[in-house]
Amino acid sequence: MLKQRTDLLIAGTHLISMDPAVGDIPRADLLVRDGRIADVGPHVANREIGDVEIIDGAGTVTLPGFVDTHWHLWNSLLRGTVGDRPGTDYFAVKRALAPHFEVDDFYWAARLGLAEAVGGGITTVHNFDHNVRGPEDADANIQAHLDSGLRGRFSYGPPDSAPPEVTNDLVDLAALRTRWPAERLDGRLDFGIAVRGPYRTPPDVYEREWQVARSLGLPITMHCDRCLREEGCRSCGLVRLEELGLLGEDVQIIHAVHAGEEDIRALARTRTRVSLSPMTEMRTMGFPLVTELLDAGVPVSLSLDTLAMPTSADVLGHLRTIVSVEAARTGSGTVTPRRLLQMATIDGAKDLGLGDVTGSLTPGKRADITIMRSSDINLVLSGDPVEALVYTGQIDNIDTVIADGRILKRHGRLSLADGVRNPVAVSAARRDALLRRAAAAGDWQWSAPATTTTDPR
Repeated sequence: MLKQRTDLLIAGTHLISMDPAVGDIPRADLLVRDGRIADVGPHVANREIGDVEIIDGAGTVTLPGFVDTHWHLWNSLLRGTVGDRPGTDYFAVKRALAPHFEVDDFYWAARLGLAEAVGGGITTVHNFDHNVRGPEDADANIQAHLDSGLRGRFSYGPPDSAPPEVTNDLVDLAALRTRWPAERLDGRLDFGIAVRGPYRTPPDVYEREWQVARSLGLPITMHCDRCLREEGCRSCGLVRLEELGLLGEDVQIIHAVHAGEEDIRALARTRTRVSLSPMTEMRTMGFPLVTELLDAGVPVSLSLDTLAMPTSADVLGHLRTIVSVEAARTGSGTVTPRRLLQMATIDGAKDLGLGDVTGSLTPGKRADITIMRSSDINLVLSGDPVEALVYTGQIDNIDTVIADGRILKRHGRLSLADGVRNPVAVSAARRDALLRRAAAAGDWQWSAPATTTTDPR
């Protein structure tokens, strides 16, 4: 059950539109009708606008909802099991627990991640699912996304640790649009394919997957981390992918931390998109090449990757880390707070083919909006609001989150429809049952983790 859309007027806010034609407006009104931004400007509230719910925007900054372009929602249940102790690294835990997921685990893992997305002001999520164990698992992920109220993409991948000679379930991939016609998707979700690519599968597999994806008009996403554990690696092999005809505007490459100069030029030539996950990349791979990619003209967006590392949906904290790391690493002025905010909003929307739908506060686009309290102690006495958000903004400053015209967070608390179960409590119980099953099969050393029962509302 979804929250109802509400006609809204956000009155007297500092607007950061991320649209050059609209600009930043220090005292703006924003009108939402039928889930769409109907008008933006300094005097909208003075016009005849009829019966709308008014949100007092005094002391707030309003910006587009953040867009996350690569998130493994299924392994949200692994949070708390991945750590620094021997045998608890991300890949060891993922491989041990992935086979023991049940259909409801996929649903509630996605609901947990998407609830945290709402809390962090993220209104669009690309669900890169690399543990689809059957059609029912795909359906559970899709239903969870629709039930969350958020926008996004579901990219259909193989089961975790699938043999390299086995393709994705291309028959079910082709059936998705029949099983999930447009009228069921509420205009909020589309589909893609998550592939392993030439360095993890033989030619008869990756060629078939690319051919099917392109025949269906589905965007393709692939990790590029082939030398994650190869000391001194200086190439991602992306030039080879260009030579094979596998790059292009329909392709999104993930990470590419070890891309060399020729790799980056190949990405730029083909307009291939890159999604960077700086927090997980710096933890296990190396420094993301933010400056080098941007300077080369490669389309770049940002993502969390996973909640299992652990990371959190604190987008502003991630942006703050990136701007500081890039200043120290390159000394370049390419990566500025505004450029990062652009990457987290409109550039992410463009990566997912949604640049005409979301990513900026432009009249006619869908109402995906984050409102932050600029009157909070860490944001007062600020100059440029964009710099203030990136340098000192916190997730606790997020007051209201609106996705497709539905209020999903208000006054700092998640807003669930009546009768909807709390994703946090249900996910904690699902996680504990998952660990018990894995322990019974000999794949996991069982010890009951701490379980939160806090109601996020």
